[in-house]
Amino acid sequence: MSRAGEEQPGGSWLHFYGEELKTTREAKGMSLRALASHTTYSFQQVCNVEAARRTPSLAFSREVDAALETGDRFQRILRRVLEDPFPEWFKGAAKEEARAAKVRAYQAQVVHGLFQTEDYARALMQWGLPRMPADRLEIEVAGRMRRQEILTRENPPFIWVILDEPALVRPVGGRSVMVNQLQRLLHEAESPHTVIQVVRLRTENHAGLDGSFTIWGYDDGDDVVYAEGMMSGRIMQGRQNVVSANLSYDLLQAVALDPGKSLNFIRSVLKDEYSA
Repeated sequence: MSRAGEEQPGGSWLHFYGEELKTTREAKGMSLRALASHTTYSFQQVCNVEAARRTPSLAFSREVDAALETGDRFQRILRRVLEDPFPEWFKGAAKEEARAAKVRAYQAQVVHGLFQTEDYARALMQWGLPRMPADRLEIEVAGRMRRQEILTRENPPFIWVILDEPALVRPVGGRSVMVNQLQRLLHEAESPHTVIQVVRLRTENHAGLDGSFTIWGYDDGDDVVYAEGMMSGRIMQGRQNVVSANLSYDLLQAVALDPGKSLNFIRSVLKDEYSA
């Protein structure tokens, strides 16, 4: 059996993971259903990973290693899969986000990446980047999920997200995807490290009309501003940019529903827009 070496195999590491999973499983005389029965994952989920239609998680890889008695083999291959999960234009932003002590973000069109469900993120990327190869899309979806690890680390950042109403009512991915996404927002808002506010569509004017932006705050340095466009992102550290962004955020907080009313509004959207 081949080992997960230092050089990328033919195709992609995602395909390699799936091929090695199939080879190892068959060498053990184990069917897909039998392998699934030894994990907490469904038959379809295992099928999707083996066929390189979905990127496995670390938890999945640990369970597969245990079921197939392969030590940490699939966990090591997963590290290769996720070595380069971010698009080139976002790599600097990912590093800034990971070290921030405070994240303040305004999102005009979609849910912030730190709070997106996997299915919501996949639907966004499928429509936003329709020519992206399926295996690369899965790696970038996994990268977005990987960003969210900062939410569960020992000292998570304080996160304050202001969402414009269209981000809540646009049915990205369809009804079931949005139901899970809105429930995820309500769940995240239970954290003492998280505040979510909503700007209603009927608000006449507000400071976010120029588009989405994020302000990262640090314990050991000045704030940094990030603005994202189509397949591009700008990191701004100039004092005037930071002052302007902080003022805009203060003004957005002033016109948004307060946190309690914001969560009630999300609940009303769930009931009125997405109830069966």
